[in-house]
Amino acid sequence: MSLRRRLLSAILLIPLVLASVYFGGWFYFAIFSAALLLAGWEFFRLTANAGNATQPALGLGLIALWLMSAVMPAINAREIIIAMLALSLIRAIFQPRANWLTGWALTFAGALYVGAFGSYILALRALPNGLMWVTITLFATWATDSFAFLFGTLFGRTPFFQHISPKKTWEGAIGGWGGAISAGWLLGSLYGLDPFLMSGFGFGIGILATIGDLVESLIKRQVGAKDSGAIVPGHGGALDRLDSLLFTFPFAFYFVTVLFNR
Repeated sequence: MSLRRRLLSAILLIPLVLASVYFGGWFYFAIFSAALLLAGWEFFRLTANAGNATQPALGLGLIALWLMSAVMPAINAREIIIAMLALSLIRAIFQPRANWLTGWALTFAGALYVGAFGSYILALRALPNGLMWVTITLFATWATDSFAFLFGTLFGRTPFFQHISPKKTWEGAIGGWGGAISAGWLLGSLYGLDPFLMSGFGFGIGILATIGDLVESLIKRQVGAKDSGAIVPGHGGALDRLDSLLFTFPFAFYFVTVLFNR
């Protein structure tokens, strides 16, 4: 995909994302829930294309349940998920398939990966000062990706997890971590937060953004796919865009709730 298409997609999407972050509420919930459900659908499509009998309807229902429970605590997600788990096993007894176990396991794994991890994207915005923390987390995550690409392109020489992603280099990874630390320090200072603490926050974001990217790369390598989809021209699918956020937002949520008690 050309750099021009990547830039055009970013120009169109980033204002929409930032507007949803700013206004919050149902606008934010709708934008990110739609993106996460699309990412879940991509996961189930990828695994099905690899010959696994996943259950997309069940998986997407579980993802939706997790997302709703993040902003509506009255929904007792645990009991509903256990019931759905039990019903799916009972159904398998009456409609057995040769490879049902792999498909069943991947259905719940995908729902956990996208739904449970993704629910923290919604939960963080619902916290006091959620606007601030979502903004910092997003920009630190984006800084990781952007600086990793820049430093990898300019200075990349030493392979980094080459068996998962052949194009990644240590130089790119370290550049990405430096970008995340800088973003944490700068934004933390602008919001009046301790710059050293926020530099540590940025470092954590950088590490987990890299892990999130590697995890999705491993999934795609396992199923023989280059991208999770083509919904975003020049950027691949929704899961390709959310992979790092699935790991950075849970970290941010517990960073805030543990260190700031809110």
